[in-house]
Amino acid sequence: MSKRSALETFAKGGAWWETEISDIRKNEIVIRGQRVEELIGEKNYSQMLVFLLCGKELTDRQARLLDSVLVAGADHGPRAPSIAAARMAATCGVTFNSAVATGINMLGDIHGGAVEGAMVLLYETAEAGDVAEKIDAILAKGEKLPGFGHQLHDQDPRVKRLYQLAEPLISEGEISGKYLKTLEACRQFLSKRKKRPITVNIDGVSAAIQCELALPYEAAKGIFALSRGMGIVAHAYEEVKKGTLIKGPCPNEEHLVRYTGLKAKRSAQS
Repeated sequence: MSKRSALETFAKGGAWWETEISDIRKNEIVIRGQRVEELIGEKNYSQMLVFLLCGKELTDRQARLLDSVLVAGADHGPRAPSIAAARMAATCGVTFNSAVATGINMLGDIHGGAVEGAMVLLYETAEAGDVAEKIDAILAKGEKLPGFGHQLHDQDPRVKRLYQLAEPLISEGEISGKYLKTLEACRQFLSKRKKRPITVNIDGVSAAIQCELALPYEAAKGIFALSRGMGIVAHAYEEVKKGTLIKGPCPNEEHLVRYTGLKAKRSAQS
């Protein structure tokens, strides 16, 4: 909402902030119509996350599946930019929360954004029912297909495990399986188009499961930040405990950093 429209709403009797999420008053906290004391001890983390985000109630098994997605994305070591940035910040003497925030702020469209792109792909493809047309259109633009391939893993153990956990929920009607099937159809078509085996990555299967739970794709980066945030906290804390000072992005070796700009003019004394 623009500043002007907010002012117009306020002038017409609306509140400055209007929310359907929470009503906070003295000695009373109500979240989406339920008192907080009724939620505490009853909802687990994933259930509360989805309840806050969408007002949707997850069953215990659906919540455990989403828990598994959050665990799967929690850490990928210092090769992940978000983890490396948090560790580097921790060596520079900033406050611990600033080191964590540094890592979180590395997450965006390139690092951490593939789940959102894969969810869009799956929602649109499942609705249209034409895998070939959708994938060909993406490839024709020269764009990378989100949810497939990995720079390190060709058989990511996280992917296999999440499929295993999802299968019983499909057979028992807890989730439809529609988006996991669409993901596999995309993988098979892409493998044929590329004429080589293509694998689903952690972003792809995480996206499919979140689609199965009818979560909004617009929230995917935020959900991933909650997941990867666990690893960022752990790595930043480990670096703080080590007491390393100012650890840069690469070792202090000349061959690792090369100047490619203009050469300095020789001084008159040389």
